[in-house]
Amino acid sequence: MLVIRSSGWLCLVLTALMVSAAFSAQAGEKIVIAHRAASGYLMEHNLPSVALAVGMGSDYIEQDLVMTKDDQVIVLHDPTLARVTNVAEVFPGRNRADGKFYALDFTLAEIKRLRLREPYSNIGNGQGRFPDTGQNLQLSIPTFREELELIRGLEKTMRRDIGIYPEIKQPWLHRKEGKDISMAVLKILREYGYTTKIDKIFVQCFDPDELKRIHDELFPALGMDLKLTQLIDDNNGNETKTLEWGEWVNYNYDWILSKSGLRAASAYISGIGMDKSMLVDGAGNLLRPTLIDDAHQLGLVVHPYTFRREKESLPSYAPSFEALLEFFYFKVGVDGVFTDYCGDAVLFLESRPDAPAPRSAAGEILPSQPVVSPESPEPPRLPQTPPIRPASAPEPEPPAAPVAPAVIKPLPTTVPAAPSGAVVPDTRLPILITGPEPGDQPAPAAAPADRRSR
Repeated sequence: MLVIRSSGWLCLVLTALMVSAAFSAQAGEKIVIAHRAASGYLMEHNLPSVALAVGMGSDYIEQDLVMTKDDQVIVLHDPTLARVTNVAEVFPGRNRADGKFYALDFTLAEIKRLRLREPYSNIGNGQGRFPDTGQNLQLSIPTFREELELIRGLEKTMRRDIGIYPEIKQPWLHRKEGKDISMAVLKILREYGYTTKIDKIFVQCFDPDELKRIHDELFPALGMDLKLTQLIDDNNGNETKTLEWGEWVNYNYDWILSKSGLRAASAYISGIGMDKSMLVDGAGNLLRPTLIDDAHQLGLVVHPYTFRREKESLPSYAPSFEALLEFFYFKVGVDGVFTDYCGDAVLFLESRPDAPAPRSAAGEILPSQPVVSPESPEPPRLPQTPPIRPASAPEPEPPAAPVAPAVIKPLPTTVPAAPSGAVVPDTRLPILITGPEPGDQPAPAAAPADRRSR
């Protein structure tokens, strides 16, 4: 028997993958988008976090994309590195005049030397977050290709389509550095077979001009036509800037929030996304009562962000994370949400009375899955079901007296080819997963101030 002694994160990922149902987490048309992968349960944007989000049943996995000095596309939320890595320790003095360490100033080989760390501690708004400070896990920033390789492999082993939701980060900043991040991202997507609107992918960006360029110029040049999501800021952020009179200023999104603006944008986009506070105020009142209906009438989906379960992140009108989801999914009427807590959101949708029965990719109804109570940390127990016998099968006979053993034919040396389309089970040694190794745990890092961010 093969024994794997693993740290806690690997046990968590493997357990989730083994007990998860291979089905989409939808109640009707509602979807769960894993914000920066399973970032509420494990550190954001790394391969184990992606696997955990898939195992929890997320419909889509988000990837924030930036470029390196040597033109590689990596999965990183910010164009800068200090928030989630130990870059200041490994490369002291490599910051720019503004004090920031930009991914654009480092090669991929240099970035692979960095180690990810959890930016939230277990106090304040980070309560319940993953407690690691980056000293032991040795997780690194993945490339976009590495993440797509993992997702493609999980699609095969879990026998279902796994959606992706890549965001092209700050094209204006990359353009200043002489890099076309949109072209680089699209070429990778085409390499991995994402080419049409029927593929399970949305490409998102805050830059309306860049999305129009992608639709009108890059898609025809590359033979692609993917679903595009227009992200909308509140005009006070730094996600998108435009060059006016020689100065980079914040983009003004007011035009797109009108029905005529949405109609104009619907010529090249399939959906919109904005901070949930742009839809509902702190008292639960709709700020734009017709926006959702206007978008739906134009065939657009609405995917707001970011839904978190920490007490400090819950508005006064939602006493719980589930109440917040209920309000936005079924009162406000959004089509999907970006959430750090994808597993909780999946469970919420599955638990509603009108939720469809879990089904695998082949269509058969899957057995109910074990649920682990947060108050009872016992390992999940798979449901025990007796073997099924045909109704006409006779009762088993008592064992007969021993007879001379039959001649055993040697096993064939070749394996017959499986029929086209058949799922061939993989045969591996059984794996025994043990708990995390004992040892001293590092003190949690200080929690950063909570901010409205993608």
